[in-house]
Amino acid sequence: MIMNYLNREQRRAMIIDAAKEVALQDGLNGLTVRRIATEAQVSTGQVHHHFQSSSHLKAEVFIELMDQLTEVEKQMQTSNSFERLSLLLGFENLEQTQPYLRLWNEAEVLIDQDIEIKRAYNITMERWHSTLVNAIEQGMENHEFSLPLHSPIKDIAWRLIAFVCGMEGIYQLGLNGLDAHSFKHHVEIMLDMELRPKTR
Repeated sequence: MIMNYLNREQRRAMIIDAAKEVALQDGLNGLTVRRIATEAQVSTGQVHHHFQSSSHLKAEVFIELMDQLTEVEKQMQTSNSFERLSLLLGFENLEQTQPYLRLWNEAEVLIDQDIEIKRAYNITMERWHSTLVNAIEQGMENHEFSLPLHSPIKDIAWRLIAFVCGMEGIYQLGLNGLDAHSFKHHVEIMLDMELRPKTR
């Protein structure tokens, strides 16, 4: 069996890769030790050997998948910095990003129940913020944005995150008058207000 020839890190990577596939298909709650062991073709004991708990495994998988989402987004072509921010804020309904965004929403629900998921969520939130800051700075360099002098870019990025997360929460409630089109429209208004793009 091939597992006999893998070193510790290779075995661990195989388990992580299997867990990532399961998470994209069935979410974080689908990450049971038995399911991961089956997909990775290892024993449940091997999974326990490499990870302190299922929570630690879920947290690591979540961080890796959110980093993977960032790489997926980097490969997507956008025509300007405004479109790039729209993509990074997650309100473009794209087939490639939907499984990752579902995971993000699931993790948001789990942070009060699982300290490791909360830790992972905080890490990915900080990384998301840094990505947005970089995108805004790029827009500034391209003379696409004109920001108020009194508002640091890092603060604008946090406000955009807060607005999008809040709108997403309302959208998920299914309230009348807030469909996918109006959700996008409201976020575009917020981007206009914060970034005052000179060109669209």
